[in-house]
Amino acid sequence: MDSIVDTLMNQLGSGDNLSTISTSVGGDPNAVKSALGLGLPMLVSSMADTASKPGGADMLTKMMSQMGGSNPMDNVSGYLGNPEAAGGSGIVNSLLGSQMGTIQNTISQKTGLPPAMVGKVLAIAAPLVLGYASKMFTQQKMDTKVLTNLLGEQSKMAMQSSPEAANMAKQVVTTKVESGGVMSKLKKLFGS
Repeated sequence: MDSIVDTLMNQLGSGDNLSTISTSVGGDPNAVKSALGLGLPMLVSSMADTASKPGGADMLTKMMSQMGGSNPMDNVSGYLGNPEAAGGSGIVNSLLGSQMGTIQNTISQKTGLPPAMVGKVLAIAAPLVLGYASKMFTQQKMDTKVLTNLLGEQSKMAMQSSPEAANMAKQVVTTKVESGGVMSKLKKLFGS
């Protein structure tokens, strides 16, 4: 099975596509490539996490169907010429939710790109990840259970190929658990 992250890094991490993304976000190409290298595994992992929750796979298939006939994977260079058209910021917010800020800041610290630029890189990458998964979903005539398993496998592959992203994912999960712990303690304390 092809890795979504490896395939997209091969397409985006060099040449004209990398220059187009770097120009679009206003960042250094090497830093943008590093941000993609960390961001793509996080997006795939987040999709896998979403799919594993009740109703999550249905939400993802709905997002895929909303792309309609304009899958960015059909014409990557065309998409990169006008990435805003795919609604990437909405997709990335749906996928990363409350972890968005933490992920942006962590990638920012590792790459030197400002968090706002990292957000733009993620907003460009998210429709491509969703588009790639959508192609697999339709070509292989999957149901949501198969999609969930596929994304789980893709997440494992992504984390194995990028130990740095795997460490980052652990940090994000730890932050999530710790903040949840504090909130539950406060709720108990105040009896709400």
